[in-house]
Amino acid sequence: MERANPPLKVTERALAAMRDQGFDPASGTVIIQHILGCGGTGYRITFKEDAPEDLELVETPGGVRAALDSYARAHLTGATIDYDERPESEGFWLDHPDAAFAAFC
Repeated sequence: MERANPPLKVTERALAAMRDQGFDPASGTVIIQHILGCGGTGYRITFKEDAPEDLELVETPGGVRAALDSYARAHLTGATIDYDERPESEGFWLDHPDAAFAAFC
């Protein structure tokens, strides 16, 4: 029987950035929600102690708890949360199958 891709992975770089920002990935929840805007579609990543009840909880291979809305859950299987350390683009980002460039308004 073939194993399915894990729903979500988190890099060590992203885990370190979470901790640097005061979030404990071992006890909190990474929230991922699909958003629409004038520049296209994307995902918002936030960090909270508890997950909202209307989101689906998944656990990453490293034990990080993530809560995803139904769109994110359907489209992010196998995605990875990473952190870009370059000053011009610093921040969390998702490397995922549906990723595409979008222009911003």
